[in-house]
Amino acid sequence: MNKQIILDPFSNVVASGVAVGDMNKFLGTVVEKITLDLGGTFTPSHITSIQLKLNGKVVWESSGSRLVASNTFLGGATDSTKLKIDFMDRKAVTVNARQVGSIDLSAGSGVTSARIEVTISGATAPTLGGFVDVSPPTNDPAEAGIRPLIARRHAATVVVGAAGTFALPIPHIDPAGGGSNFRRIFIYSANMNAIKTMREGVTEHELTKAQNEAAQKDNGRVPQANLFVFDPCQDGQLTGRTWDTRPVSGVRSAQVYGTFSAGETVTIETDELLPIAAY
Repeated sequence: MNKQIILDPFSNVVASGVAVGDMNKFLGTVVEKITLDLGGTFTPSHITSIQLKLNGKVVWESSGSRLVASNTFLGGATDSTKLKIDFMDRKAVTVNARQVGSIDLSAGSGVTSARIEVTISGATAPTLGGFVDVSPPTNDPAEAGIRPLIARRHAATVVVGAAGTFALPIPHIDPAGGGSNFRRIFIYSANMNAIKTMREGVTEHELTKAQNEAAQKDNGRVPQANLFVFDPCQDGQLTGRTWDTRPVSGVRSAQVYGTFSAGETVTIETDELLPIAAY
């Protein structure tokens, strides 16, 4: 973070509606974190959707409640009047591992427009503002490999019909469709109690919820109720830790299986590291 700059005023900040914030003034910078200020009777639970759009395409999405849970899991502070969208990994142990995922809006990025949309439902006399942590673009050779990568976050909802073990439709997992490079996967579920991941027919992670959370606690994560996280980068390393399902990495098949104690509707959110050119 080199500068902290206030967001331009949002339009259409109403009790139920979509507030829109123009972020074009940040073109030419590298966006590391967006902090939203919530006023009135307006908490993260009133935000049913947040979307960051670059060139009109959704590159990052979540909801207020889900974002609070994932931020807390990662060790972030909680505040009912603030909501943080952090593209960096503050607990990573190397400079590049911390910085990767920041949104490069420099002239060479190809991004010509940026906006944030916040869907509000059920607030009373809400106000919405905030500020952005940015840094200048750099030609530092040490960052050449990470600078094009941004933190993509996409959401999908799946209905689990009953207790059992099922393959989960993780967004962008299929190598046949191009695959992706996962930093972590958030699975918002009250009943998921085990996970198994496979690539090339080989089981790589096979843990119960208790085992998974014990390992994460040892690495400084803070497990949350109704949230199961697959976090291959939990030790703060990045190189060799991301779960890559792209054919370019030699992967032709990849699956994630979840075991459930009962049926429910599950929301899956990905945290992926990809170049903007992949959109």
